[in-house]
Amino acid sequence: MKILLVGVNALSEPLAAMCERGGHAVARWETEKFLAARTIPPHEIFIEVETTALEKKRAVLERAAEDALLFLCALNASVTVAASWVQNPARVVGFGALPPLAANGTIELARGLQTAEPSWERAQNFWRALGQNVVAVADSAGLARARIVCCIINEAFSALQEKIASAHDIDVALKLGVNYPQGPFAWGDLIGLDTVLGVMEGLYAEWRDDRYRPAPLLRHYALARQVPVRS
Repeated sequence: MKILLVGVNALSEPLAAMCERGGHAVARWETEKFLAARTIPPHEIFIEVETTALEKKRAVLERAAEDALLFLCALNASVTVAASWVQNPARVVGFGALPPLAANGTIELARGLQTAEPSWERAQNFWRALGQNVVAVADSAGLARARIVCCIINEAFSALQEKIASAHDIDVALKLGVNYPQGPFAWGDLIGLDTVLGVMEGLYAEWRDDRYRPAPLLRHYALARQVPVRS
């Protein structure tokens, strides 16, 4: 099956590798090159992982083939909202994952109000064939896993900004104190702070709740493409 994957972040390479191991032909495009291209490769499945600017996400989705099953990364926008930007929104299914992607890991799927039942069934079968456990979640920016993890990272940046503790001590406290697999700053580095910021901005845009407001320090580090020193 021909898959077109657009966007570059911590998810794109392992997603492409997973699909190729499943016997699919994958064409990977950076967002800017994809938007600038006059023509795009034919594809039966379209996967987008643009997790930063919603304007770019919309422009990417609008270029997907009208008959392709469209997987949108629902970390920074709800499925229903994003599906309203494309032709034939019945084919749109949201997915969510966080790095690292395990061979027998878990993919969250969400359907929008427009998602048709055949698209929903096909989406579940696609990921299960790749060895993933499929968890159906409600349609909301961030879905379940990224919403919780990114809120933890955002709160860690608030604590660092308020000088509650150093980045190193916050990571140690969460990793050793409550058995997190890694500290929030290490987690943010792994996910990509631009993606974390995109999730928080998507949550805040949807709910207008101050608990989702991105910490200013998170925004600064994301824009600077740096991470706090943790050593």
